Amino acid sequence: MSYSRMTRKFNRIHARARKAGHLRTVDLDKDAFVLFSDHHKGDGSSADDFKENAALYMQALCHYQERGFKLIVLGDSEDCWENSYGRILAQYGPVIKKEIALAAAASPQKKVRIWGNHDKEISLRRFRRYYRQLKTALLDGVTYREGVCLGLDIFLVHGHQGRFFEDIAWRASRLAVKFIWKGLQEFFLIGKEGPAENVRLRDDVEMNYYRWAKKKRLLLICGHTHRAMFASFTHLDFLEKEILELKEKNEPEKIIAKKIAEREQILSRRQGLTRLFFETPPKKPVPCYFNAGCCCYANGITCLELEKGWIRLIKWQRQTGERTILAEESVERILAAIRKRAPLGDRATSNSLESIS
Repeated sequence: MSYSRMTRKFNRIHARARKAGHLRTVDLDKDAFVLFSDHHKGDGSSADDFKENAALYMQALCHYQERGFKLIVLGDSEDCWENSYGRILAQYGPVIKKEIALAAAASPQKKVRIWGNHDKEISLRRFRRYYRQLKTALLDGVTYREGVCLGLDIFLVHGHQGRFFEDIAWRASRLAVKFIWKGLQEFFLIGKEGPAENVRLRDDVEMNYYRWAKKKRLLLICGHTHRAMFASFTHLDFLEKEILELKEKNEPEKIIAKKIAEREQILSRRQGLTRLFFETPPKKPVPCYFNAGCCCYANGITCLELEKGWIRLIKWQRQTGERTILAEESVERILAAIRKRAPLGDRATSNSLESIS
């Protein structure tokens, strides 16, 4: 992906999101938001990446509704590359209705959703004509944005901007996916080729996110790559960091050995994968890039919570339905480090041994 092309797009979207009428004022000490991304809701077929996690996602939405959270969807909520919106509504109308009920307000009359490359057409004029033919009022109270600012320091965007086939030539890509790839996906039960599956491409995309956010001194939250990130660290990074810290702890040798073995067992599943370092090791990264992950993992869904001054990376486990905190940190502490372009330090923690990607 061209960094200069992405930078131009991000700068333009960010400037628009900061304008009066678009900027969303927040009180980070009182407000509560939950951020989900990349559901890829389909038509219920074997090519539907969301189908197996739909019930778990509804459970998570009910949890957040009961606790007064506001929802922000970071794009690719519906997979319009593979399906017509009418077929998606037929399959997931109640889920989308629940999302809209929880959605953060863009104005007194409208709820906001961010669009990505797979649901971009929802923001287009011709979709409005198609939508009227569906004879539903479901989306009447929704406004679609390419990016959202929570205050002046937090910028939310899907993250496909700048990639040729997903941003510029997206219409051609959509046709190829809809008429060719979906059939192959159903027949061979395979995923989509993009940043979510191509490790080298994903690293390139995320390096560009990090460079831009560090330069702008912003807390950037994306989706698109399907890799959950917290403070510019992957879950892999946290596990390796914990192993180093455990080796230095003054605890009984058997306890230390057991904890290290548990973490190394998870790391062993990732053998052969390339590693991404935002800064040359052993230098620690600026905690400026976060990613909500996705809602179509084989073992559950991830999201980010912004609640009363804290940001958390959350995993909802499919088998148990449990909500697990993978990492958490004070937002003010993160923003202070970003303003200085400095690493966070050693307080951010990873509390789960469950693989998330």
